[in-house]
Amino acid sequence: MRPDRMELDARAFGLAAGSVAAALFTLCALAVAIAPVPTTAFVGSLIHFDLSGVARTITWAMYLSGLICWSVGTGLVFAAVGALYNRFTRWRPESVRADVVAGRLA
Repeated sequence: MRPDRMELDARAFGLAAGSVAAALFTLCALAVAIAPVPTTAFVGSLIHFDLSGVARTITWAMYLSGLICWSVGTGLVFAAVGALYNRFTRWRPESVRADVVAGRLA
């Protein structure tokens, strides 16, 4: 490992991202449960789409399945990003490696 390179703990990065996704999903579900029509209108305005016919209540099964899917999915994606980051920052083109070995590049 080069001393000027930061390495991510891909597992911790994914776990942190999944935890944040779970918290945000819970806040969103709470907003929909408390005020479904205004929340749907707000989200529709964010994505420039009329969602007025989509307003619905959330059941516990919908909440739990969405929570699991979003948090696990987000965690896996961020863990993969962390692993790829570590791999890509470790890689150097052959010409650069030859220069480092020859002492021409720090």
